[in-house]
Amino acid sequence: MADFPELNRETGEIWDRNADYWDERMGEGNFFQSTLIEPAQLRLLALQPGEQVLDIACGNGQFARKMASLGARVVASDVSQRMVELARSRTDGTDADVEYHVADATDETQLLALASEKSQKFDAVVCTMALMDIASIDPLISAAIRLLKPGGRFVFSVMHPCFNSGDGLTRSVDREELDGQAVERGYVKVFQYGKSHTHKGEAMLGQPVAQNYFPRSFSTLLGAFFQRGFVIDGMEEPLLPEKPPFERSHFEAAYANIPPALVARMRLPSGA
Repeated sequence: MADFPELNRETGEIWDRNADYWDERMGEGNFFQSTLIEPAQLRLLALQPGEQVLDIACGNGQFARKMASLGARVVASDVSQRMVELARSRTDGTDADVEYHVADATDETQLLALASEKSQKFDAVVCTMALMDIASIDPLISAAIRLLKPGGRFVFSVMHPCFNSGDGLTRSVDREELDGQAVERGYVKVFQYGKSHTHKGEAMLGQPVAQNYFPRSFSTLLGAFFQRGFVIDGMEEPLLPEKPPFERSHFEAAYANIPPALVARMRLPSGA
């Protein structure tokens, strides 16, 4: 398993230092979040008014507030004290039904404490673009089993395990002539797919401190859920729009027809 528990504390400290920079640039959703991630997550969540949702690694609370605007009652947590402060400041004065807490997603006890009562169960758990930032995901999944109602769903998004796994690939864009027209073709060359490792990188260009990444293969990521009784019953690989409302960067050109992210719905069968 690609777990590095010795980096848990460092990861939290890094996000405290990056929090203000991220909040300023993420706001209520940047292009990547608003165009690719949020629509897919909402489709897979299929929220109903009044449902109780646990948002783990909520960042500045952008998606928690979105779910609340659709009628959900949300409990949201993040490992970063500063992120939670910023999330609360963005939510204060609104009608959003969101309750924020500081909690380490690698600590099962802290996650279980997010239920206001031992008997409280959530209709859904969501984790937005964060599992690849978490050193150990087993405690989170184990906690979800106890926090979800029978039949409850766990929806998550991650950088695509095959096509966007950080330092295990290179991206390139070739320009070719086709029927007298110049066309661009994006390529992703993968060379370190199955190796458990960690590395540092920037998810948002210019952030103060490079963050820890923990790439996991498809089988490692989904297997962590399968081993605990979850089944997968929904998945999307959203693509960038063919004509984004800005000049395409090298990243967008490389991923013109290759999904940069994976969004999946795991479900806890009734009686599990």
